[in-house]
Parts: sequence; C-alpha cells; structure tokens
Amino acid sequence: MNRLEMNLYKKYEPDKGYTRIIESGEMGITGLDFGILNLDVGESFFEDTGDSEVMLVVLGGQCELLVGHNGNKAHGLIGDRADVFDGEAYRASIPFRTTYEILANEEPVEVAVCKAPSFLETAAVILEPGDDFNRGEHALIVSETPADSISGEAICFYRLAPADGHVSQHIYSEIDAFEQSVSVHHNNVLALPKDYRAELAEVETRLYCLWISGS
Repeated sequence: MNRLEMNLYKKYEPDKGYTRIIESGEMGITGLDFGILNLDVGESFFEDTGDSEVMLVVLGGQCELLVGHNGNKAHGLIGDRADVFDGEAYRASIPFRTTYEILANEEPVEVAVCKAPSFLETAAVILEPGDDFNRGEHALIVSETPADSISGEAICFYRLAPADGHVSQHIYSEIDAFEQSVSVHHNNVLALPKDYRAELAEVETRLYCLWISGS
C-alpha cells in the first residue's frame, strides 16, 4: 500500500451494528465523524448526539426513527430504496444534545451516520427524497451528488456498481506539493484534509459518493 492510500483512504468492511470508520482527529480530519449502521429485523440503535450535529442518510432499507424523548421532536419511517443506486435517500438532521433511536421493525436497514461539532439551536427534521435543506443554518453539509472536484476538509464514502468497477482519482495539495493518482474501490472512504483537493480522473462504472463536509 502506498503512502497516499495508507494515509487518506480506509476500506469499510460491512458488519452488524454500528461501525465507526473515521473520527475527528484521525487521518488529518479535525471536525468530522463518520460511521455506518447495519441493523437486522428486530434490532435497534440508540445514541445521544452530545456536542455534535448529526445527519442520518438511509443507504438502503427502511426503519423507524424517534428523535427526542418518545419521539417528541421528530418521529417517522425513513428509507424506501433498495440500495444507493435506487433513487435519492431519506435523511434526518438531528441537533446537538438530542437522543435518537433507530428501529428496524420490518426489514434490514443500512444508515450512514455523519457528524460535526455544533452548538447551533436547530430543529430536528426528517427529509424525504428531494426535500430542500437550508445548509446555511447548519454546521454539517452532506450530499449524495458525485462531484468531479472536492476541496477542503471532507469525508467521502464511495460505492461502485458493479463492485469490481474502476474509478481513478487524483489527489493533490499545493501546501506540501503532494500529488498522486489512485484507484477508488467499492466501499472506500476518503479522508481529505482541508488543504487537499480530490478530482475524479476516470470513471468506468456507476459511482455513488456520499460527500460530508462542514459549513
């Protein structure tokens, strides 16, 4: 493994429950946190957001979401796609110091859990596919739109269809004169420090990118 792949990329290995993939202070990332939750039917996940704003993105399946005590801040079913290539996602924005619970009542579900430090007084909101989101009121920006160029501190989660497809990405930084091209693989996670830029150079497959950044 070369220096760039070792320092800027991780491989997500799907597992049951919550897998924390990148946390703040790791791999040059100072203000973002990312993980993926997998629940089977009948399982649940509970968390307090603490000092972070959280964005949940349903990658596949459906679940029940309760935000706040007994769901008094937001409550509903989220998710209606088979996988990330099957339309847009259900999302949920949850403010700091708020509890939430995810319940897989009738089918398995996979959820991306994205976080950024925040003490902004925002409302919990469930966003259906296509719903607008006022990013200016939040500390966390999450997009499913693949970008040819990404700069600034960011975490990017990639999926390819077929899974053995090929994507080339060019990473460089003018700060330390670093420059290199790498192959992006299915379930790769890129941790991009704030002084780096990533550009897609060659795409020979369907590409999904969950792009997480701070405001």
